[in-house]
Amino acid sequence: MPIMLISGPANAGKAQLVLDAVRVSLARGEEPLLIVPTRIDVEHYLRELAGERVALGARVEHFDGLIEEAVRRAGVREQALGSLARERVLDALTTQVARAPTAGMVRALSELIAELRVRRVSPANLTRALDAWRAAEGPQATHGELAEIYQRYHDALKRLGRMDSEQRAVRALDELRRRPSLWAGTPVAFYGFDDLTRLQLDAIETLGRVVDAPVTVSLAFEPGRSAFAGRAATFAALEPLAREHRTLSARDDYYAPRARGALGHLERSLFEADARRVDAQGVLRLLEGGGERAELELVAREINGLRAEGTAPEEIAVAMRGPASSGALLEEVFADADIPFALERRRPFDDTALGRALGGLLRCLPVAAGASEPEGELADLLAWLRAPGLLARPELADSLELRARRGGAVSATQARELWEQRHWPLDAIDQLAEASERGPVALIDRVARELQWLFDAPRRRRASVLDASELEDAGALAAARRALAELRELARLAPELAPGSAAELARTLAAVEVRSGERSRPGAVAVLDPLALRARRVRALFLCGLQEGQFPAPARSQPLLADGERRRFAEVSDLRLGAQEDSLSRERYLLYAAISRPEELLVLSWHVADDDGEPTARSLFVDDICDLFDETLGEERARRALGAVELSGAPAPALDLPRGSSVLSEASVLSELRERPWSASSLERWIGCPVRWFVERVLSPGRFDPEPEPFARGGLAHAALNDTLEGLRAEHGSARITPARLPRARALLHAALDVNEQRYPLSVAPERRPSVRRRLRADLEHYLDYAAELDSPLEPRHLELGFGIGAEDERGEASELGAFTLAPGVLMRGRIDRVDVNESGEAVIYDYKSSADPSQAMARWIAEGKVQLPLYMLAVEQLLGLRAVGGFYQPLSGAKPRARGVLDEDSAVELECVRGETRPGEQVRELLGEALQEAVKAAAQAGRGELQARPQSCAFRGGCEFPAICRCEG
Repeated sequence: MPIMLISGPANAGKAQLVLDAVRVSLARGEEPLLIVPTRIDVEHYLRELAGERVALGARVEHFDGLIEEAVRRAGVREQALGSLARERVLDALTTQVARAPTAGMVRALSELIAELRVRRVSPANLTRALDAWRAAEGPQATHGELAEIYQRYHDALKRLGRMDSEQRAVRALDELRRRPSLWAGTPVAFYGFDDLTRLQLDAIETLGRVVDAPVTVSLAFEPGRSAFAGRAATFAALEPLAREHRTLSARDDYYAPRARGALGHLERSLFEADARRVDAQGVLRLLEGGGERAELELVAREINGLRAEGTAPEEIAVAMRGPASSGALLEEVFADADIPFALERRRPFDDTALGRALGGLLRCLPVAAGASEPEGELADLLAWLRAPGLLARPELADSLELRARRGGAVSATQARELWEQRHWPLDAIDQLAEASERGPVALIDRVARELQWLFDAPRRRRASVLDASELEDAGALAAARRALAELRELARLAPELAPGSAAELARTLAAVEVRSGERSRPGAVAVLDPLALRARRVRALFLCGLQEGQFPAPARSQPLLADGERRRFAEVSDLRLGAQEDSLSRERYLLYAAISRPEELLVLSWHVADDDGEPTARSLFVDDICDLFDETLGEERARRALGAVELSGAPAPALDLPRGSSVLSEASVLSELRERPWSASSLERWIGCPVRWFVERVLSPGRFDPEPEPFARGGLAHAALNDTLEGLRAEHGSARITPARLPRARALLHAALDVNEQRYPLSVAPERRPSVRRRLRADLEHYLDYAAELDSPLEPRHLELGFGIGAEDERGEASELGAFTLAPGVLMRGRIDRVDVNESGEAVIYDYKSSADPSQAMARWIAEGKVQLPLYMLAVEQLLGLRAVGGFYQPLSGAKPRARGVLDEDSAVELECVRGETRPGEQVRELLGEALQEAVKAAAQAGRGELQARPQSCAFRGGCEFPAICRCEG
């Protein structure tokens, strides 16, 4: 049994002994295999072997590569069932036996079955164990369906003519046990593993003890040390198998000379009781960020400091738990700091551009009658249409979204109808639907073609090499093609187990894992998980995210057959399954392995709050490390507050404006602002907040949401009332509403509502339209009744009176009147709802409102920037030659829709007014003058480009309407 076990602390020179064993094998004319934990370690050790001049003749593989070699030599011909296909089979079988499973339950079943396969537990053995457990525990025993699912899974693989990967590996190892000569004595060396799975131990035992091949295994372990407690079981399993056991002691020549004292002390003393304190000597540093971003900004600053001192980026590593989850933030911070980095990301296929587009297309297919699948949504069609390169004019998708949202089209079918009204037919949806009707194989083949088409779309006829930004798309394409190949094979062998619909296929593909980026490359800082660092050396290591609940990570319970159940199984049956490893011991060893990797510098970092300001606890591991060094280590930690900003370059010039304000300087923009005609509502918006005015009226972002119902209701009410009064004038020569004309006015109103509703849809939700229509009709009828009772002495002379409006108006109706001159060079245009006139040429202006509003009271006009009615009064005087003696906001709803405004009590007009709203003529003229002054002042500010933020009056009831743009104090 030629197994040589090499044990010792992390920095004991085990790698050199492994390389010596490889060199000896090469000298004998053999072709040894060096087995390392991960694929990235394969590249790393190929370079190291090249440096040792032993690369030629030696193969470096990760463990899966060793199994594939064993399968090849053992002559196992059966194909393996892929992991995705296995989950599909388990999903279908679990549904048959128990209930519709969750994705988590399917993954847990897959893990349990993998363990059963490796331990060579047959369905019959599992059934006997469960029967014995139920006999011992009684009716409260659970998991009775596991045996049936396992048996059906076993039978399904036989029917498919496939093996799962664990069964295939076990079959290969068993065949080598029966026929050792198949291995031909090839030496194998295991390096970098700090723990071994059941299958890895099985392979070591098979090759070393049964096949009698030279096997070298290195394991970081020292008996009696707390840091290695989590590896005692692995060492205990390996030691009896070894013919030779070499125990190595710690060596300090691993570290740079100035770091040996501190880093060597840390490696030897971590988690040891009564360890002495030493000086950190600057080779151990602590960083404390106010938030996660602040922490990463501290790390970036330290890395740039090292680079400035001559440390190459590839000699620096950043280790953090789940680096992919913080990848976007880290990428942003490191990009700002100009730090090249390598990070392998893992994300679901549906989170990639290619996955979103393909999933959206699949969900756009029509749903069969009676199917439980949800109908595709607008977002699904847009996700497909927005795939890079699919549309030569991507803005067409934006136009579709605008029309769909404003028109209330929420389903993919409705959105497709809108698209095809203006553009070409979306035949790809029909072709997929036709393929789906022919069965799962045809559907998968068609989806594979669409997948390739989507990938090729932005690159068609370019013949270009993929750059770094396109590698994610390439990874998504490769992962999806592998998944589709698995599913196609499953559909060919057992159509009932494959996804039965396009929507189900979309869900299956959505969870496929896509790997993008890279773990290491020359000239880049490696960002990786501590698990990926165990077999590597670096000059400087940044161990980040040291938070409770993250590092150490909490214990992960077994979702099926928990530890207590496994122990009970072992007591009452012959079933022996692995128990959950002690989580704290595992995490302690992982910390030990990480802190032993740097040769010159170790930096620990954490944050005291999340980026929302909620406090977070730092890891107790930080305290364990600080206990080994002088108290000055903690006192000298670098800190960065939450939201801290580093200013660089010359300071910006100070402006005498509040925060969130600025002065426009572009000449063309200022010229446009000075020359543009104003509307009354635009002037009111500027007075309320110039920044909001600039965003809405100049930047003018397109609105995606449908018109709010109050807006649609107001538009329809205005149009219907205008047509009603025009109809009365056409029939009676007067537009006045009197008791005698009231029945006819009602009839005209009903007809006007029916005609104009096509232009002003009351709601995007069809089910709401009848109720909104009934409410509006009742309110307008009530207003007609109220107007008839008033029996105004004035004649509605001008309806929807436009001035200064060209044919480009949204209604397409140009006005005969020119613009109103507010001041030299300052023009105003608009449309007045109604102008009532008496025989003396005195005019009263009415502006319709959907409801009563306290701000419509005349006393609050100037204080709240309400200048519309006063300006309309002045415009009537200038443009029509009438004398404006009153202006009112007329509500169109309410129990008593009384108009609110102002009336010159010195005029000949007598109207019912709210107390205090009849004023002497001098006061009315003073009010008009103040409104004109406010308007001219606003226009002058705009001409100078003074965009002052006014959060107290920007949004309804105060606050900033556009905080992401303005960033004002409010």
